[in-house]
Amino acid sequence: MSGYQGDRNRPGYDRRERSPRRDDRRPDRREDRSYGGPRQESRGSRGSFDSRRGSSQGDYSTRTSGTTMSTSERLPNLPTTVELPKSGARFKPKIPELAPHLTGTAGHAYRLLVNHFTVQSLPVVKIYQYDIRMTVPPSSQRRGSEKVSAYQQAKVLPRMQAMCGPQFVFDGVSLGWSPKEIIPVEGTRSATIDLEGHSSEKPNQVEIAIRNSGSLKIKNLVNHVQSGSKVSNDPAVEDCFKAFNAVYRQDPAERFITRPKGQGYFSRSPELTMSLKSTAGVLEALRGMHQSVGLSFGRITLNVDTLVTAFYTPDLSFLDVAMAFAGVRSRADLARATSPDTFSRLIGMYFVVKHLDQSKNSKKMRVQGLVKDGARGTYFDQLDRTTGQTTKTNVHSYFQRKYSIDLQYPDLPLLKTRDGLFPMELTYTASGERYKEPLQGSETADFIKFATAPAYVRSQQIIDNVKRLHWHELKIPDSFGLSVAPQMLDVPSRILPCPLPKYSYGTDAQGPESGAWNLRNKTLLRPKSFISWGLMYLPGRNLVDDSTLLSFMGTLSTSLASLGMGTPKGLPAFLKGNPQGDLEEAIRHLYTKTGNTFQKRPDVFLFLIHLDGNPGIYRAIKNTCETVLGVASQVMAVDKALNKKGAQQYCANIGLKINCKLGGTNHIIVEPLFKRSRCMMLGADTSHPSAGQLRQNPPPPSYSALCASYDAECATYTAVCTSQAATVELIGDFQPMLKELFQRYRTMNKGQLPERVLFWRDGIADSQVPQFMDTEVKALQNMIKETGQPIGVTVVNCVKRHHTRLFPGKGERGDRNGNVPPGTVVEASNGHDIFLVTQAALQGTVRPTRYTVLYDENNLSADDFQRIATNLTFSYGRATRSVGLVPPVYYADQVCERGKLHLRSSAEGSVLHDVTPDLYYTMYWQ
Repeated sequence: MSGYQGDRNRPGYDRRERSPRRDDRRPDRREDRSYGGPRQESRGSRGSFDSRRGSSQGDYSTRTSGTTMSTSERLPNLPTTVELPKSGARFKPKIPELAPHLTGTAGHAYRLLVNHFTVQSLPVVKIYQYDIRMTVPPSSQRRGSEKVSAYQQAKVLPRMQAMCGPQFVFDGVSLGWSPKEIIPVEGTRSATIDLEGHSSEKPNQVEIAIRNSGSLKIKNLVNHVQSGSKVSNDPAVEDCFKAFNAVYRQDPAERFITRPKGQGYFSRSPELTMSLKSTAGVLEALRGMHQSVGLSFGRITLNVDTLVTAFYTPDLSFLDVAMAFAGVRSRADLARATSPDTFSRLIGMYFVVKHLDQSKNSKKMRVQGLVKDGARGTYFDQLDRTTGQTTKTNVHSYFQRKYSIDLQYPDLPLLKTRDGLFPMELTYTASGERYKEPLQGSETADFIKFATAPAYVRSQQIIDNVKRLHWHELKIPDSFGLSVAPQMLDVPSRILPCPLPKYSYGTDAQGPESGAWNLRNKTLLRPKSFISWGLMYLPGRNLVDDSTLLSFMGTLSTSLASLGMGTPKGLPAFLKGNPQGDLEEAIRHLYTKTGNTFQKRPDVFLFLIHLDGNPGIYRAIKNTCETVLGVASQVMAVDKALNKKGAQQYCANIGLKINCKLGGTNHIIVEPLFKRSRCMMLGADTSHPSAGQLRQNPPPPSYSALCASYDAECATYTAVCTSQAATVELIGDFQPMLKELFQRYRTMNKGQLPERVLFWRDGIADSQVPQFMDTEVKALQNMIKETGQPIGVTVVNCVKRHHTRLFPGKGERGDRNGNVPPGTVVEASNGHDIFLVTQAALQGTVRPTRYTVLYDENNLSADDFQRIATNLTFSYGRATRSVGLVPPVYYADQVCERGKLHLRSSAEGSVLHDVTPDLYYTMYWQ
């Protein structure tokens, strides 16, 4: 096997100090004071990063409760090298040489460190795969289901491990692996395991069936890696990656907080935890680590990153949780609460109790719903097992007789679970439970303070995570023939030339290398004028007088004029609305008043609102203006609009948004491909309900959007949005949506269609690519066939949700946060599969976007593809800085979010309304 040869002459290693907490460690290692990762040097001499940083970097450890290296957690250094295991062989994949057009050459060279660690050896022994099936036998079933609960599985796993041997690993679902032949190939072993909790009527048992399905085909994996392909359709290759992930998951899954089959691991140690004060301590942020095995940069790697996630603080009374969520100060106030939404955030939470015996107290139970009648008002028939008679009693009396507990708040809602009803005051938050809802307001601000880390800090956090994972000490990877290099992977990259944003007047002499520029002395490329405009002020707690508002409008009008936008000489039609009243009727009144004032249909409405007002205001404004009246609308926060500090910049930003909403173009990037042929940039995205929304019956839909450019420079877009079943990712109405966009393109281009379509799709997982190609891409091809015209198609998958991070290599300069500069591109497998950084992170560590060409009829070279992706990110409409994702996808995501505001309830149910035709050729979502 080429590139996969045994290396038996390995130097010996000394004994390493062992932790008393675990015995699954290799006994032949000794602490080594040096390590191979990027060193956290002193502030003034950090060789890998820009030494010209501002003084704010020094505040990181003091402004968060999580530091990179706490004095209370002393982590051992990593070895500089790791010896190959006896059951493994060194793996040096031979990367195939790429044709010149498949690898990029533009820009200048730049060395990177990426948070991937090379898997340097693969097994030479047979690794057997076992199919695992766990079921509840009929004699133990309590609800007619054979499904094993997570609680039961946790009790079964130690018994299964003892049955299969110490080298056995389990993926947490249905597969296991071992280098030992536990049973013959195709053989099966069954066992029945007795668990605690037997009742007089039913036993508590789980049946396990284990079948040996054969050995892993490591040769298939080697051939796949050496082929240079990113995606494999070979199930044998997928099985290998599943096994390797299970091997490296077993140890941290036993030591840290994690989910079944999860790749994130957390600990509640003080240096990695921060209570979110904005939630009254109900939530806490935990800094953990991500670990996954995969194929990246032409080799098998272990990707390690830092994770920060919100968890429920364990062992809190549900009364205190409900108080915090309801915003009340005392339990007495909570007992008087009458709103049905007061306790709704408790649904879906897990809890434990303390009034039962030890074994039952540890069981986690999930809140499925609420019984509003409370313990005093909820009655049931209680069976007397001695006499066989039933007595009608309420929950309050039951707890008095059964447990001698006199409930203090018997009128609060009961928590409904699969195991019965529980009074809120007897329940406590379970440990290790994630908060799955979106954080709100100040909760988000608190979380970001803890989660955000400059790149030079994050790189050290990653190295610390590797120390906590201590792969080189574990015996199980060694028995599987696996070993991992302790250093971050050093890869070559390039810095691409920076594109130049073009304006009508004032275009700069060269492109902004920092990714940001300003509007000083610039005129928008295609500014729009308007005559008929209206202003509505919705008062809040701090009332603003009319003269102040109209004075601001004069300032805004001057700012818009400086951008080249034609504005009327007079002030807008003005109306003061009631934020608690009928906003749709008020906006209709403004529509009439504006039309009468200017004797013309309104062009744009401006709304000044207070952020402490009715949260439904924004939805009402956008729904009415965009789906009923067809008028561009701009909402402004009073606090920002009337703040003299930064007023000029604020008004300029508002001008950019208004011009987009009126169909104008702020700036363009001159792209050679767009000059050679008519092109359409097509973007698609799907937005799904949150975890809490999915618990509704029925849940709200998912929203899908297509955005398409229709101008020669691919800077101005039109969009369509639809809804579909919740959590469905692929767009069911793709072809009719695309047909509408093609028709709009024709309308704006004298009946012509584009010659090329570049389709940018957001976030398709590798496992979904075949289905995506067979549905959405096939629908695109069918639509083109219907036109009867030759249109070249390029399909690109755009992924932001990944854990690859880039850091400047030794001797390279970064920005003040230690990030790589905008324009950094590194080829993951070839020049059409890249990680690209195009934005400068305002704070924290920049996240690259992975762009992968899945299909290409336009024969784009690697340099063409990388240049187009970079240029697009500099053409984002409403900003004077580059963004981290190509605008077609960015806009599609925004249209999905706007679609949620266009949903209207009626007697027949909820209906998604489209925007009126007046807004088809505007970027109203900006």
